[in-house]
Amino acid sequence: MEVFVNGELMQGLSMHHFLTGARYVRSARTAPIYRLFSIDDHYPAMVMAEGFERGYAIAGEIYDVPESLWPEIVANERRLGLYRGPIWLEDGQAMGGILSVRELCEGYPDISHFGGWREYRQTLTR
Repeated sequence: MEVFVNGELMQGLSMHHFLTGARYVRSARTAPIYRLFSIDDHYPAMVMAEGFERGYAIAGEIYDVPESLWPEIVANERRLGLYRGPIWLEDGQAMGGILSVRELCEGYPDISHFGGWREYRQTLTR
C-alpha cells in the first residue's frame, strides 16, 4: 500500500529505518489543507487545518509499504500520539498517512509556513 510520510520516517532522518523493506515511490506535497507543528523539535505533527485561518501544502515522501511493516510503523507513531489517517495530495490523490490528534499540538510552534519538516529542520542547524 502507498503511504505518505512527512516527518522522521523520510529518507536520511532518524526513523527511516522503520521503512526498511518499503520502496520509495516519489516526493509529493499535500493539498493545502493541513497545519504542521514541531513537537519539541523532535518530530512533526500534522493536523487538518479546519478551524485555522488557512491550510498549507506540506512536503513529504510516498512509499510502497508492505502490509507486514505497517503494524510496527503504526505502533511507533501511536506512541508519539499520532495515528493513521487519510492524506490528500495536491494532485487530488488520497492515501494513508500519519496525522496528529489536534490537542497534542496545543502550545507547540506552528511551522506550517516552512512547507515541511525537512525545510524546518534546516533552520535549526543555522
